[in-house]
Amino acid sequence: MSIKKLGLVFGLAAAATASAAISYSPVTAGATEGAQKLYNFLATNYGIKTVSGVMTGDVNSATVKELPDVASFNEHSGKYPALVGFDFLFATGVKASDAWYQSYTQMALDAAKDLWKQGGIPAFTWHWKDPSDQIDAFYTKSGNDKEYTEFDFTKGFADPACTANCTWNTESETYKQLVSDIDEIADMFLGLQEAGVAAIFRPLHEASGKWFWWGTKGGAAFQALYNLVYDEMVSVKGVKNLVWVWNPEYSKDTDWNPGATKYDVISLDIYNAWDYTNLYTKAYAELTTNFGNDKILAVSENGSIPDMSTMKASNTVWSWWMPWYQTWDGKFLDQTVETVWKANLESPCTISLESMPGWDKYTISNAPVAACDASYKLGELDTARVIEEKFPGDLATNGWLQAKLSAGAEDTAKGNVVILESKVPDLSSAKKLTLKVYNANEMSGIWFTVAFLTGAPDWAWAQPDGCWVNAGDSTLCEIDLTTTAKDQVVLEGADYTAFMSNISKVYIEIYAEGFNGTVYYDDVTVDGSILINDFNKALNIKVEEGQKLAVKVLTAGSSAIKPVAAASVAAKLSVSGKTVSLTTAKAGMVAVEVFGMNGKRVATLYKGNLAAGTSAFSLADMPKGRYIVRVKGAGLAATQPILVK
Repeated sequence: MSIKKLGLVFGLAAAATASAAISYSPVTAGATEGAQKLYNFLATNYGIKTVSGVMTGDVNSATVKELPDVASFNEHSGKYPALVGFDFLFATGVKASDAWYQSYTQMALDAAKDLWKQGGIPAFTWHWKDPSDQIDAFYTKSGNDKEYTEFDFTKGFADPACTANCTWNTESETYKQLVSDIDEIADMFLGLQEAGVAAIFRPLHEASGKWFWWGTKGGAAFQALYNLVYDEMVSVKGVKNLVWVWNPEYSKDTDWNPGATKYDVISLDIYNAWDYTNLYTKAYAELTTNFGNDKILAVSENGSIPDMSTMKASNTVWSWWMPWYQTWDGKFLDQTVETVWKANLESPCTISLESMPGWDKYTISNAPVAACDASYKLGELDTARVIEEKFPGDLATNGWLQAKLSAGAEDTAKGNVVILESKVPDLSSAKKLTLKVYNANEMSGIWFTVAFLTGAPDWAWAQPDGCWVNAGDSTLCEIDLTTTAKDQVVLEGADYTAFMSNISKVYIEIYAEGFNGTVYYDDVTVDGSILINDFNKALNIKVEEGQKLAVKVLTAGSSAIKPVAAASVAAKLSVSGKTVSLTTAKAGMVAVEVFGMNGKRVATLYKGNLAAGTSAFSLADMPKGRYIVRVKGAGLAATQPILVK
């Protein structure tokens, strides 16, 4: 047995006993009846059953089932989530008094009340905007170089340089700004408390993430800030209706732990778990090793959900999971295929809103719930993610640089792609570089930048801030060249002029963890007039220090891709009544199959060679009920939910 395997076995063995050490009462003394019930429900189910959830982006109704993300969850899974996430994103900050901001926050609070009334679980995150009210932002420059805050909360300490047991200067302006915002959020929770509603609260999330202002000053400073939030809300304001969550960015962040008496749950955000399994089992084992087994563990944000059958098999059953929103171009619910959605939500070990007991009926217990069986195996489902080859729409008349990245869930695709290495123009006064980008991966965003290498005698390397492209997006990236840094020091004045006047190579620099897909680049231009490369000529593109990355130039009208693009556009699946219609642009082997809501195949309508054109298949022999029709082959890979009446 290898050391790596031995560590995993140890982690899973420890996880198997995790629920045995869990308290059945919340950490908050004098917790409300609702908070006691909510925490007790999580504790008695922990390690046995998982609560299903979803985060909201659009909040346009006080009725929770009418929220677009909740409705989308139902469309994907056939059930409603037991847990719904809300955000105090617009509740504090310089624009918090704006009518739309206030309406959004109030609608979220009203929807939380509606959810609680139906027996569900409201869960709140707080993207805390600049407490000094200088800018409407919570990101630091590393998180968003276009709009960011430089707020330094350590100015509120008696010793801003403290490295342990940081104490607050309660007379400082910074401390007063922090407390003012905390009190505003506390008042909102007190409103819920008065209405008899309890909730989950995850403040200062992704603790060591330097993209948020609260994650930039180290573990000791963070601990003091988290404790300020807890103590001000609970001890000063009297908020007693919350289950508290501490959310480290990494499972190894022991130095950021604010103290076990100030939280009930430890959670992680886990994305890119495309196999529904490995990242989740690994993270669970690491948390148990690093923080013990006396706290509930949950997944506070995710893309693809953790599969119940594999979590049961590995004794790593998280308390809840919560895919990020489908709205606001998130599309995170799409990252789990239909068969996996159905199997997980139909499992008796997954808790949906429909299976919640109702808070007025719930009785506090000191014993875990009865054991359950997942009732299916992931391997029995068809979980294939058919990645359709996609191309820029103008490829018939315009050339593009194609970069194919093939990183696995725990790998990194990287490389420095040389886009110009001779006759580099003088960039000594350059201010802005633009380029068109199309991210063909509809499940993952990607970050990249450009980079420069000077010629003799120094052969120095520097790069500016980069560009983020959302999943499936086409955009014009604008890169501020005045942020170009050498050895992490931004070049200014004469240093910038000297460096940029002696460029020997220009690169697109890619570093993408867990990214599998294709990205296209075009029209790399400086200051609107200096062309670096438009990729309209056949070029042999080189990659330096490449890993899991392949690049080539697709010139206008590339014949190799025309048939693929045409077939993709022409193929179509539709269902009307009890008839499945399938249109294909070419002949080929095709399988038309029907799956039950538990993900198991119940019928094969057709399997074999099919001529191009439109074909029809009957559902007349299918019993009444809900199903999934899936078609693969002849340029088409599609699924569609159906109701046979």
